[in-house]
Amino acid sequence: MVELDTSVLILACSHRAGGNSDAAAELVERGVREAGGAARVVAVRDYSVQACLACRACAKDRESACVLRKKDQAEELFALLLAAPGVVVCSPIYFYALPSLCKTWIDRSQRFWEARRKHDAWLLAYPERRAFACLVGGQPAGQKLFEGARLTLKYFLVNFGITLAEPLCLRGKDAVGDLLADQEAVSLALALGREAWAEARGAAGAAVQAGRGELK
Repeated sequence: MVELDTSVLILACSHRAGGNSDAAAELVERGVREAGGAARVVAVRDYSVQACLACRACAKDRESACVLRKKDQAEELFALLLAAPGVVVCSPIYFYALPSLCKTWIDRSQRFWEARRKHDAWLLAYPERRAFACLVGGQPAGQKLFEGARLTLKYFLVNFGITLAEPLCLRGKDAVGDLLADQEAVSLALALGREAWAEARGAAGAAVQAGRGELK
């Protein structure tokens, strides 16, 4: 039986600690807690992740396993994602895309794409959920500033049975402290945390009622 965590997973994707997207992650966590929930902020930069080798070994392996699974910490991050009843991705925008460390980890999820393609029972056992994102751009303009990151996250998460909600996109947050100085942005990030907790609580409860999961 699949075990689900009881807290919202907040992924902080910036290469830099203490920046605007980290501030967003802390606000989302606060929003979750103010709503009566539990949350955990996990910085992707704190994990060692090697680049996908494009070797296609996962396509042939019975369990869709990656040949690098014991050589870095990518699987530790995937385990957190699989177990979370709620997920929020907080990321800056680098050249209209997600930061390279986060993208390297996402590329390593090829094995989950293969597992879903092959209808592997272990992956399909996880309940469907909804994820949220707070994308923070330094540029004040750009019609498609967030589009690359949104599409990458959408098609990454779907392999885990997770649907991405429309992201919260914050522009013009370049220098450290810009986000916290914008009261509207602060309110939106707090509200995102509250929404994420409501979604997580519902997803966890539905999984238990359906007999597909249990809370840790």
